[in-house]
Amino acid sequence: MTAADTSAVRGLAQRVLWADALRFLSRWGTIISIGVLVVLFSLLSPGTFPTGTNLLDILNQVAVLGVISLGLTTCLAMGLFDLSIAGVATFGGWLVANWLVTTGPAGLIPCLAGVLAVAACIGIGNGFIVSYMGVNAFIATLATGQIINGVTLGLSNSATIQFGIPDNFLNFGQGQVGPVPNPVIIALAVAVVLWLFLERTQPGRLMYAIGGNAEAARLSGIRVKRYALIAFGISAVCAALGGIMAAAVLGVGRPQGVGETYLLDAFAAAFIGASTLRPGTFHVLGTIVGVLLLGVIENGLSILGVATFWQLIVEGTILVFAVTASGLLRRR
Repeated sequence: MTAADTSAVRGLAQRVLWADALRFLSRWGTIISIGVLVVLFSLLSPGTFPTGTNLLDILNQVAVLGVISLGLTTCLAMGLFDLSIAGVATFGGWLVANWLVTTGPAGLIPCLAGVLAVAACIGIGNGFIVSYMGVNAFIATLATGQIINGVTLGLSNSATIQFGIPDNFLNFGQGQVGPVPNPVIIALAVAVVLWLFLERTQPGRLMYAIGGNAEAARLSGIRVKRYALIAFGISAVCAALGGIMAAAVLGVGRPQGVGETYLLDAFAAAFIGASTLRPGTFHVLGTIVGVLLLGVIENGLSILGVATFWQLIVEGTILVFAVTASGLLRRR
């Protein structure tokens, strides 16, 4: 073997090693980051951060975000954006509180079901506008979100519902089963249901196929427009459920400013998840990892007394890197 051949073989071996390292980091880098952050925050705040109580607090703090993010993941898996989730979350929380003040404790189940049904109709309407009318999903859902915000403010006269909310609804967000808070249980249940739907059912697999190449899916006989209705419907229902959980946790029905606090983080969690385990694909397990990463960062920085504006800067920076990494991995 000549010197040139030896050099070529060595160069090829180095490229293979770099490719293997990149593949490993793209699959496991986010999970490794969570582990590193947990160790770092534990060392910096050994008496507070690594305790079981604080770890449950982290899960409880991200439960609402997790539900909203998981619903959004179904749309992103099809290559669709849903910016109306903020308005739907706020509307869902206010509407259930408003109805419960009238019906009392006996109306809890009907009110919850009614709000989720209304949210499903909103989501299906979004899907119809996007898939059958051909309006860009970004513009359509941004517009419907604004409409929903306006409707909520109009119906409520911009007044927060603070009194008359039944205790059984407050327990929905503030109670717990053993040491585990109810919101955590609800978020886990949503995660399991959506994972089974996307990974173990034919509609879920077809939605992934549409997200990979919508035109190829259409030519193969998949009814792309119909699945857009399903994706937006799921996204809206999860957003409303997240708003309901937030209202139960806070104990009030606020007509504004609820869903907006979760919008950026929901997209950040989903895009972080798209560069985890299955790089370039939006999926439930990845979104869970993204939610946990954001929760650990926010909790750890808060315990250390870091100013809020730095937390926002960190979260925005993470979103930029997550979107960039997800785009690069999808192209690869």
